Amino acid sequence: MDGIQKGDVIRKEEYLVVQKVDGEQSRVLRLVPKQKVLIEKLKFNADSVIGQRFGLFEVINGDCRPLHADRLREQDEPMIDDSLSTESKDDEKLTPIAPSALKLEPEQKRQKMEHDEVLELKKLGATANELVAKLVQGSASFSTRTTYSQSKYIGRKSKKHSDRVLILRPTIRLLAKSYYLKDADRLAMLRNDQLGLILQMAGIHFGKKVVVFEQTLGLITSAVIERLAGRGGCVHIHRGAIAQSIPCVHSMNYTEEKMSTFLPVRIKCLLAGKQLPYDNHRKPNDDDDAECADDDKKNDDIENSEEDRKDDVEPKEDSGDVEQSATRRARRMENERKGLEIIENGAQSLIIASRTIDPIDVLEHIYSKLAPSATIVIYSPHMNILVDSYEWLVNHDAININITDQMCRIMQVLPDRTHPLMAQHVVGGNVLSAIKTDVAVK
Repeated sequence: MDGIQKGDVIRKEEYLVVQKVDGEQSRVLRLVPKQKVLIEKLKFNADSVIGQRFGLFEVINGDCRPLHADRLREQDEPMIDDSLSTESKDDEKLTPIAPSALKLEPEQKRQKMEHDEVLELKKLGATANELVAKLVQGSASFSTRTTYSQSKYIGRKSKKHSDRVLILRPTIRLLAKSYYLKDADRLAMLRNDQLGLILQMAGIHFGKKVVVFEQTLGLITSAVIERLAGRGGCVHIHRGAIAQSIPCVHSMNYTEEKMSTFLPVRIKCLLAGKQLPYDNHRKPNDDDDAECADDDKKNDDIENSEEDRKDDVEPKEDSGDVEQSATRRARRMENERKGLEIIENGAQSLIIASRTIDPIDVLEHIYSKLAPSATIVIYSPHMNILVDSYEWLVNHDAININITDQMCRIMQVLPDRTHPLMAQHVVGGNVLSAIKTDVAVK
């Protein structure tokens, strides 16, 4: 594996994105040895991909095998020419085809292959192309279809029986797409394009000091950390003793250098205006884990396993180790001290992304502490919340106040026809941006 960088190899205990080729969903998960990975009814062993490079794989008998270019060209050669040649034989004895294959005589069924035969072929290791060719041969109505209908039929069967998966390194775009398609409401309807607009309006760049309050599973926080690239600071305001429900931060596999800019600050410390000690009568994560138990049930593997992350949650097996517990607590206290220091000295940007909390409540505690000319960006799926925030900013002498709504459409570019994808999910929110002015100069 000469010339392969460390980040190009799939490693155990790290997060990755799994997507079935031609599938509609992608899954973010933590790769654990001896694990069975399931993606849209396609299952494979996790051990078979550990140590391999990220890319395209073929699932054969429950194991993933890298699909190289020569193998891909060989499999993608036309495989239904022989099936089409049976058209003349079918014309010799035409059997009336019923409109439905339910409870019909064998000679009336549209598809001659039984479900058990398909399963048997899969067990024998037949590729998706071979399986589709068999289905085409067994289709009594295939020869009567138009060319367009035949192409659509083959595409539909190829998509259903696809045995190829993409295993990709997590990126902000992939995480945003995965969670948006799975449950857009928990992501506050935040689309990829609107996430980019938020980062642009906030002016996030290397070395900047940013305060973030969000309810988007840590997506915005993770995007800010990535742009800071190990310099500056991302102050993450959170409830409870530890930052909860931020799977998008954990799943990016950030290095210690990049994670050094992640500075979680408890809300109660922000309200008190100073750093408060942890309650010594309980561990800092006991009650908080109970509070977010309902959320964990709704999350997938990545969120269920976020308690295992070494930086934010104390593993159960270390709960009795007083020394390690004290070290983790000291690290949290130090990061919180740095975060409060950034807030008091004047942060350069404030980003608020809210689903259930009024942004004005956050503005009232942080706005006065922002540096002059600081950028304020507020995202919400509810327009009335942004209108109230707009009026609040006007009353506090902010300038360049704008509410932006973006339209996003996915276009299908097909031979001889182009039109929007009819089944796309395009719901989103709105973005309010403003710049703070120094009232004392006025």
